[in-house]
Amino acid sequence: MMVTIGDRPVDRILIRLPNWVGDIMMALPAVQLIKQTFPGAWLIGMARVNHMALVKRCPAFDEVVSASPQTGLGRYRAIWASARQLRTADVDVAVLMATSFEAALTAWLAGIPVRVGHGTDYRRVLLNKVVEVVDGHRSDGFLDLVSASGSQSSNNGNMLCCTASDRQYAERFFHNAGIRPGTRPVFVNPAAAKTPRAWSAGRFLRLAQEIGRRHEDLPVLVHDRYPFEGPPGWAASRSVHALTDASLVELAAVIERCSLYVGNDSGPMHIAAALGVPTIGIYGPSNPNRTAPRGANGTTHIVVSAGFPCSPCRERFFQECPSQPSSDSRPPCLNEVSVDQVAVEVDRILQLLD
Repeated sequence: MMVTIGDRPVDRILIRLPNWVGDIMMALPAVQLIKQTFPGAWLIGMARVNHMALVKRCPAFDEVVSASPQTGLGRYRAIWASARQLRTADVDVAVLMATSFEAALTAWLAGIPVRVGHGTDYRRVLLNKVVEVVDGHRSDGFLDLVSASGSQSSNNGNMLCCTASDRQYAERFFHNAGIRPGTRPVFVNPAAAKTPRAWSAGRFLRLAQEIGRRHEDLPVLVHDRYPFEGPPGWAASRSVHALTDASLVELAAVIERCSLYVGNDSGPMHIAAALGVPTIGIYGPSNPNRTAPRGANGTTHIVVSAGFPCSPCRERFFQECPSQPSSDSRPPCLNEVSVDQVAVEVDRILQLLD
C-alpha cells in the first residue's frame, strides 16, 4: 500500500467502511483508488449490516462482510467473532476508514499485518501506519489513507451500480406513477438523519409544487419519509408523486433514473452524487467544505445556503446562533434558505442539461 510486506504481494485487502451512508459514498473514490493500485487483490468491504446491500452495489468490492455491532450487549463478543472470521481470510492489509476504536481493535485482534487508519479515538497503539486527520473534504481524508501508494486517479468510473432487480423496482414505480418511459424526473428528498440539518417539510412541498409549475412536463418525485409529513392529498397533482417504503438500494435505483436530486445534507444526496446524478444540497449548520456532494462523472453538484457567518457549527448546534432556532428545532441559517433561492438553482441546472 501504501506498503508491502517484504517480498510478499498484497493479495487480500480489508476496507472497513464508515458507519454512515454519506461517509460510505464519500469513501468510494478511495476504494476505487485501492482497486486501481492493486488490480489483482481481493477487496473485502466491511460495513454495518443495514448498509451491506448498498455496499454490494460498489463494483470495486469482491466480497462484503458485516461489521460487529457498535452498541448493545455482546458488543465485544461480536468484535472477537469478527476478528476470528478475518483471521481465516488471511488478510494482508486493513484500511480503516471507520474512525472508531472498535474498527482498529478488530483488525488488531485479527492479526492483520498492516493496519492503516486515522489516529483518532485513542487507537494509535493498534495501528502500524497512522495517517493524521487534516481539515478538508471528507473524501480527501479517505484518499489520504491510500495516497502513500503514489497513485493518481483521474476518473472515478462507476462507483455505484444498481442491479437489474433494483432497476425493475424503479421501472415498476415509474409505471405505477404514470411516468412515461424515458422521462427523467426531479427527485426532491426532505429526509435527513438529524432534524437541525433538514429544511422544513413545508418548504420542500412548496419547492416540489413550484418545480411542477415552472416545468409542466417534468414530473417531481418526493421521498415521503421522516421528517417529511405532507398534508392530506399533497401528492394528488399530476406532476408530483410520492415515493414511500423504499429500501436504500431501491431508493438508489429510483434516483438513478432522475435528472436532478434536491435534498438536505444526507446520505441519499451522496448516493445521487455517486451515481452521477446532478445534485443540489441545502446546507445550514453543517459544513459543505467537508461534506458537499462530489460526483462520479463531473456533473453539476452545488450547495445552497443562507451564508450565515457562524456556519458551519457542526456539533455545537445553536450554541452560537445569533437568534433562537424555530419551534421545530431548525436553526436560522437553514430557515433563511428560501424556496425561490433553491428553485432558481433547479432552473439553472435543468437548463444546462437540456
